[in-house]
Amino acid sequence: MTKVTESPATVYQATPRTIKSGPALMEWRRERGISRKLFAEMADFSERKLATYEKAMDIPEKVQRPITETVHLIQALTDLAGDSEALADWLHTPNPAFGKATPISLITAGESHQLWEMVHQLRQGTFQ
Repeated sequence: MTKVTESPATVYQATPRTIKSGPALMEWRRERGISRKLFAEMADFSERKLATYEKAMDIPEKVQRPITETVHLIQALTDLAGDSEALADWLHTPNPAFGKATPISLITAGESHQLWEMVHQLRQGTFQ
């Protein structure tokens, strides 16, 4: 969740359930400082394909799920990393918690569940 600060109370802005239009995806990505290259890498698309999706009024149904899953993973990891620049660095740095693999290599290998497990454990205060 993205924190949105308003006078003394803190309000949370929910991550969209599904992004169905290209302009909405581009806006979401840009607002969070996520490069097209990073998003494409995480969603297992080429940058060119992602650019095509971002221009489409309706994102093809077959890619709505991977796009939505990528949005949710980016949001969860950004909440932990602090910002998109720190997230990009973290994703590309070998991590001893993952046997020295980079988190991005886990994502591209279809092992993003390991990152979700880490997110859950950190949220619960039990990550080892």
